[in-house]
Amino acid sequence: MTTKKLHILLIEDNPGDVRLIQEMLGKVKKEYSLEHAGTLAEGLDKLSKGLFDVTLLDMNLPDSSGIDSIPEIKKISPKIPIVMLTGFDDEETAVAALHLGVQDYLIKDRIDRTLLLRSLRYSIERKRTLDALVESEEKYKSLVDNALTGVYKTNLDGDILFANHALTEMLEYESPEELMSLRAFSLYRTPEERNNLIGTLQKTGKVTNYEMEAVTKTGKPKNLLLSLTLIGDVISGMIIDITDRKRMEETIKHQAFHDILTGLPNRLLFLDHLVLALKQASRDHHMVAVMYLDLDNFKEINDSLGHASGDELLTAVAQRLKTCLRDSDTIARLGGDEYCILLSKTDSEDDITVIAKKTILAFRQPFVIDDHTIHTSTSIGISLYPSDGNDPEALIKNADMAMYNAKKRGKNNCQFYNPAMNTRALERMKLTNSMRRGIKSGELVLHYQPQVSLDTGKVRYAEALVRWQNPETGMLAPMQFIPLAEESGLISEIDEWVLRTACAQNREWQKAGYSEICVMVNLSPRHFQRPDFMETVSDILEETGLPSQSLGIEITERTVMKDIELTIPSLTKLSKTGVRFCIDDFGVGYSSLNYLKKLPVQMLKIDKSFILGLSSDPDYKTITNAIINLAHSLKLKVVAEGVENEDQLAFLQILRCDEAQGFHFSRPVPADEFVRFLQ
Repeated sequence: MTTKKLHILLIEDNPGDVRLIQEMLGKVKKEYSLEHAGTLAEGLDKLSKGLFDVTLLDMNLPDSSGIDSIPEIKKISPKIPIVMLTGFDDEETAVAALHLGVQDYLIKDRIDRTLLLRSLRYSIERKRTLDALVESEEKYKSLVDNALTGVYKTNLDGDILFANHALTEMLEYESPEELMSLRAFSLYRTPEERNNLIGTLQKTGKVTNYEMEAVTKTGKPKNLLLSLTLIGDVISGMIIDITDRKRMEETIKHQAFHDILTGLPNRLLFLDHLVLALKQASRDHHMVAVMYLDLDNFKEINDSLGHASGDELLTAVAQRLKTCLRDSDTIARLGGDEYCILLSKTDSEDDITVIAKKTILAFRQPFVIDDHTIHTSTSIGISLYPSDGNDPEALIKNADMAMYNAKKRGKNNCQFYNPAMNTRALERMKLTNSMRRGIKSGELVLHYQPQVSLDTGKVRYAEALVRWQNPETGMLAPMQFIPLAEESGLISEIDEWVLRTACAQNREWQKAGYSEICVMVNLSPRHFQRPDFMETVSDILEETGLPSQSLGIEITERTVMKDIELTIPSLTKLSKTGVRFCIDDFGVGYSSLNYLKKLPVQMLKIDKSFILGLSSDPDYKTITNAIINLAHSLKLKVVAEGVENEDQLAFLQILRCDEAQGFHFSRPVPADEFVRFLQ
């Protein structure tokens, strides 16, 4: 099968950069052809005449600069993917470019051939996917338009001459006759709104896709979409109820910029607010403060009361923190038990100290969660603009460093950043060295959590979860050292140790007569990118004597989609040997259903955030039901993670979920304790 050659337009005035791009693509001439334009005008001319698959666009051209080139290209070729090229690492410009429809953003002195080719493929595929989604959405809208359309006629005086049953039901009236007894004015928010529409109709003869708000007979607010036509003195109208669509749009928009658990702004929205605050501060010459908060001893609370109570505490903390702030301030949850507060306009450090101390005092009142009285406190780090940094990331990083200094000083206090603070960097270096020694000296241990069949109650799967028995700090959970292991490169050694140890343990269980157990292991995304990934797994299976069908590997949606073209063949080859695969944390990533059908997976694990919300949010029940039905339609087993109580279990059984795991059954336990689940 011949692959279609991709045609690239490079708009770049620097001959050196042009030669560099040509050299990078020179080795793949069979796959790509490159055409060059030295100015925006020349590029626009070529776009208007030729068919290109993607455009590489320089940020600074002789006849255009910055992001001004993007709208011009969109006018000529609205659907072409654009990859920006720039010599500067400017996060604000990058965000602006992405908002204008750019698919990717590359810094010239950091480009290599692999990065360039990946960016080109990603940009083209992402644009095609977005176009397909738009087309699909338009088809869906057409179906809804035909099914839920209200029709009516009025005269210019406002008498309703006709109304169909769909409109009657939409506005919650008993019959068309009852609706026709009203004046058309009553359907609008104000008489002025209808008068303005009448004026437009008399000028143009029609109004299309006009969104308005109305109130039903029972007082419910409705979002309606109107299309009106004026013939003579009769207005014919079609009305679509878009209330659910508007609500969904608002929900999606809200979730993109807010933390699902607490409802607070997330990191992305916080950064947007911080960028705006810094612009205003630069113009008006005032200070901006970033406060980085971390709950003290949250891990102990979470471990003792369970994740559900821990999440309730995080939500309660968010509500209490709001009471400490001014209307102009922004509070966000960055993840875990970390929050960030933006004081967008401050006059002095004394004012900031007052707010910080008020925040600390707010924690003196204990929290009551599930009949438990919880005492906690917070440590706060503070950085200031312009003295501690001129960009958002620097201010957040320095406030984070100051927060760790507050922890070191006994917790439950606030500290301002100063340049001498390098404590955290030194501690991370120390922890990295300690981890390196710990891997070699056998300080890593595996605990196992049972995965229970909801039909039989039997355990046939055990998830292996790594812990670090650090001699200095005690037992550490993965979240306390795995991120650092990924940063330092030690994750590959840990992955291989986990895989070998889990396989060896399962072989021991099988020798003891428990032949049906399958051990599930989590591997880092980096492990799947290793060229020897399949060879490593095969060697360990042979070394330990474990049958391949007794090993399962859990992969996240993000890992799968990161390089889908490489992932599918690699997983398929390993799957043919008998190794099982499971999509972990399903529902919080961005899997394509098209690719999901192609992946050699046998199970999906529903993310625990959906299970947690089953008892409180109907949307989570709907989503969970949809995931289970989707998986079953693809002949996949479904596993629910994070089952904490009997109510969640009962609901999952009603939905015919296949397997479940969580604290309701057991915490992760050492191998010798896990045997009781096999008996």
